[in-house]
Amino acid sequence: MALPHVLIVSGSHSPDSQSARLADYLCERLQALEIAGEVALHDLGTTPLPLWQEGAQYPFAEQAARADALILISPEWHGMATPALKNWFLYMDLQWLAHKPVLLCGVSGGAGGLYPVLELRSFSFKNFRPCYLPDHLVVRDVQSVVQPGDAMGEAAVCRQRIDHTLQLLHAYLGGFEHIRRALPEPVATFRYGL
Repeated sequence: MALPHVLIVSGSHSPDSQSARLADYLCERLQALEIAGEVALHDLGTTPLPLWQEGAQYPFAEQAARADALILISPEWHGMATPALKNWFLYMDLQWLAHKPVLLCGVSGGAGGLYPVLELRSFSFKNFRPCYLPDHLVVRDVQSVVQPGDAMGEAAVCRQRIDHTLQLLHAYLGGFEHIRRALPEPVATFRYGL
């Protein structure tokens, strides 16, 4: 059986961001743990999207459509998720996200990182129906977690937590594959929810 496809979106605007480093680290761990076969990475810092306009096309549409799961990473900027990641949602199609497990990751160089996760959970589900895992990742002091070599102290614990959460994502992958096959229709009749 082929390993699943995963799309990771790094939501920082900066071309050389800690969010992108975390995305690379998660990609390595997904493959080392044999959770994913193909991992596509869209770094919004190096490949930014113009502000969405009606008819705009997402350049990673094929990867989004093929993805069995997604990982969304946002640094915490002034207690919020980044505008680039919010703009990314406007490019999405219901069929690309609906009924797929999505792992949310907040990133901070210090002690923050939770607020982007809370914000993304609250605003982004209505039209797209992503299934956010109950667990999420908040990677604080991210530089010490993603640096090469062995980690010590809290960074080592965070790495263990990352592996544990990726294993949870793996369990959800199998379950949601069955759910998508059992859906009454491929696209929701009530496309915009309420």
